[in-house]
Amino acid sequence: MQRSPATDAPKITFNDIKGAFSTQTRVISALMLRETKTRYGLHKIGFLWAIVQPLMMVAIIVGIFSAIRSDNPGGMPLVQFMLTGLVPFTMFRETMNQMQGAINQNKQLFAFPQVTTFDVIFARGLLEVLLLAFVFMVLLTIIHLAGWTINIERPLDVLAACSLLATIGLGFGFAFASLSPLWPSMRQLSSALLGRPLFLSSGIFFTADSVPSSVRQYLLYNPLLHLLELIRSAVFHEFETQHGSWTYAGTWAICSLAVGLLMHQALRKRAIIGL
Repeated sequence: MQRSPATDAPKITFNDIKGAFSTQTRVISALMLRETKTRYGLHKIGFLWAIVQPLMMVAIIVGIFSAIRSDNPGGMPLVQFMLTGLVPFTMFRETMNQMQGAINQNKQLFAFPQVTTFDVIFARGLLEVLLLAFVFMVLLTIIHLAGWTINIERPLDVLAACSLLATIGLGFGFAFASLSPLWPSMRQLSSALLGRPLFLSSGIFFTADSVPSSVRQYLLYNPLLHLLELIRSAVFHEFETQHGSWTYAGTWAICSLAVGLLMHQALRKRAIIGL
């Protein structure tokens, strides 16, 4: 009497799942530690550069805006306004950018059977998200200690909006990281299409109400503008957005991550062959 293939198939137990999850967690943690040492271990100021760089950028932009205009955008203090736009936007952009080169720059690690393309991409993205979340909190503390008042009205809304920004960055990051080994010019193309255009149209320097309605209707297709509006609405008591939509931004975040993971699943083997 022959046994069916289903009978011969090994059963997957909870301990198998737990062991696999534990192994992948250790691999991702090791990759994050390796990435941290590679990125910051060779610099004299090391990790402090991650804090100094956005602080310098905020100072430069505030200086320029203070010279060309005397009013505060949307009634919000200029320093806090710029900080709550620039750093959250960076959480999307830098997460996406850092993930793109993950496969190309870690190809020697694929000799180890425990390391997968998902691990190296996700480790980079998670490290960048955690790093920028920490930097955001440190910068808010610094400007508060420097005399600029920060009273966050709805901290959970800020956390939710930053999480959605990070999720969109992870989604795009997975997609571009999977495509980069097959099309080496993908990084330059994504930077040209999503770099400066999004930097200028995501509300870092303006509020949705401050632009003409004829222009605003097109800008609001950008989910990052919705999320920056929601962050500022949650931080400043003097500002309440009329245009930020949790539903629209959340849909973008879920769809971006789903598409990115599906593209990675479809292209991961070709991506390794293309190295």
